[in-house]
Amino acid sequence: MRNIFDLEPHTQVLQDDSYIISYPHILSYFSGLKEIRDADVVRGAHMVYGWMPTVLDLYPESPNKTLIEIAELLTQAKNKNTLSKTQIQDIASVVNNSLVGASKLLHFVVPHKYAIWDSKIYAFVHEKKAYNYRVNDVDLYVKYLEALEELEGKEQFGAFHRSVNGKIGYDVSCKRAIELIMFLNSPELGG
Repeated sequence: MRNIFDLEPHTQVLQDDSYIISYPHILSYFSGLKEIRDADVVRGAHMVYGWMPTVLDLYPESPNKTLIEIAELLTQAKNKNTLSKTQIQDIASVVNNSLVGASKLLHFVVPHKYAIWDSKIYAFVHEKKAYNYRVNDVDLYVKYLEALEELEGKEQFGAFHRSVNGKIGYDVSCKRAIELIMFLNSPELGG
């Protein structure tokens, strides 16, 4: 994995990009909720899929969890900051059967704990083509979160984080700052 601290000074962030403009508005929706309900799961999933070229499908039928159960998991994540791999996978199964969608939803609910994970992040971290089976691997997502925790503990992280916030034009969580630099510097990989 390339060094985010070396990449950041050379990374341009376009403040007028819809990806940057929409982020704090989606974040504010979830920050105002004390408890997440099934309707919030549907609204949130549609918001995060507005960022993606994929159409959203929800699968809240057996053997998957219901929307109410997913709402309970998101509330648990918000209040206790932690979910098991199985619980993360349960969210992914309902939200388009996609760990990418689940990670985005989790990120907006608990931005300091969960980071966005998608094919560009996978390619940056693993320097391999991001096939669906690779990106949908919850073990790889959890290892990615652990790697971000390590990066946050580095001496140079404070300056990095301040610089990213300055480039964006508003403050973001540590995880979002790292993920954004990875996203903007993701390599284009062939098979």
